[in-house]
Order: sequence, then structure tokens, then C-alpha cells
Amino acid sequence: MRKKNRIVALILSMFLGVLGVDRFYLGKWKSGLLKALTLGGLFLWWFIDGAMLLFDAFFYSLGKEKGMMKDAKGRELKYGLSMYRFKNGRFEQDWFK
Repeated sequence: MRKKNRIVALILSMFLGVLGVDRFYLGKWKSGLLKALTLGGLFLWWFIDGAMLLFDAFFYSLGKEKGMMKDAKGRELKYGLSMYRFKNGRFEQDWFK
């Protein structure tokens, strides 16, 4: 199975995160259902997930390999916030390799 995309998860979290759609996308259907039933944990869970995905994408663009957010099977997500990623002291293409 292919890796999930950080950017898609971040956009889903921002706009539909209160309904748990970001969790469903990552394959975490149990926590997605709970998040939907509580309206994103009364918006607190929604905010924390969105912030974690944003920081995760930002740090990935700066060269960090391991992210805070993973899919349901524990795999890393792909792509950062920018088309180029700073890794090993130089910029390399990230989105369209």
C-alpha cells in the first residue's frame, strides 16, 4: 500500500477535522469515529491534530525523517510543505521525484 500524504491529511484536518475525516484518511477509523461523535473533542482534539500535522509537515521540509503523525499501520507519511526539502545540507526535490 502507498504512503499517505501529509498535505492531504493537513487539508482534511483543517476543513473536516471536527468530523474525523483526517483520521479516516489515515486509516484510524476508531479514533475517527470518536472524533466525529465528540465534534473534534469539542474542537480541542481538532486543534491538536491540525497543529501536529502542520508542525510535522514543516519539520519534514527542514529534513526531519521521522514524523509525529503516522498512518494506522505505523508508516511514515510522505511530502512536506514545500516542493523542495532541505536534507543533508542541500535542497532536494520532494513533491515530484
